[in-house]
Amino acid sequence: MGSIQEEWLIYFHNTRSTRYAKWIWWWKPPYGFAHCGALKYIPDYDMWEHIHFTHAGIRTEILKPEQANKILNILYEFEIIICPVKDDWHLFRIKELSCVSFIMRLIGFYKWWIITPYQLYCALLKAGYKPFWNKPKGNFNNGNKKTDT
Repeated sequence: MGSIQEEWLIYFHNTRSTRYAKWIWWWKPPYGFAHCGALKYIPDYDMWEHIHFTHAGIRTEILKPEQANKILNILYEFEIIICPVKDDWHLFRIKELSCVSFIMRLIGFYKWWIITPYQLYCALLKAGYKPFWNKPKGNFNNGNKKTDT
């Protein structure tokens, strides 16, 4: 008997809680890779599920299409990867609980050495996952925030 293949859109963005930033002052992520979360479309209900891990806990929302469009418009300047859920089972999974480890468990992708959102992004691309946006390469402007020219 088969199972329904779920597919998540894993997004990476720049928003980071300043409340906890003092504990990780040494970490300077590349622009657009301070946090990650997931979106999934539910066609039977024409709704979206939004889920992400914060220092205050796991946040999940059911979004109407208009709300999802607002989020996707905000995320357009950042990176999103299409991730089918895989059953990547491992016997030993002791790892910190962060937005990165939460997303890895959500999609069934595990690499012990991945700590930051940027490392997760690079590992997903290397594993063959595809970007959601079809944008030209070189969006990062040498790691600086994009500016209108």
